[in-house]
Amino acid sequence: MNTCICSSCKNLKSVINEIDDDIDGITEACEFGFPSESCSECDEANCELTCKHYVEDCEEEAFSIAQCTKCGKELKVVSNNVEAGPVYCPICYLNK
Repeated sequence: MNTCICSSCKNLKSVINEIDDDIDGITEACEFGFPSESCSECDEANCELTCKHYVEDCEEEAFSIAQCTKCGKELKVVSNNVEAGPVYCPICYLNK
């Protein structure tokens, strides 16, 4: 039995919808749109769809240690963003 391709995709994000009548007000959305119109009424157990934007969400991010530019506190940052510029801890970022 196939499961929904979107359930394990990194592009699927939870969106807070204050207008929605849903009890929790959270819906799932993809930045590229869903692969089919039928995804809004998905029966996850019988999905046969494929998607050209699919990226597996099971990958672990590579992290490195950086220091806050202002206070020197050590921070864990994503390694694939090498040329990101100065790194600030949340407190220094809000006070800059």
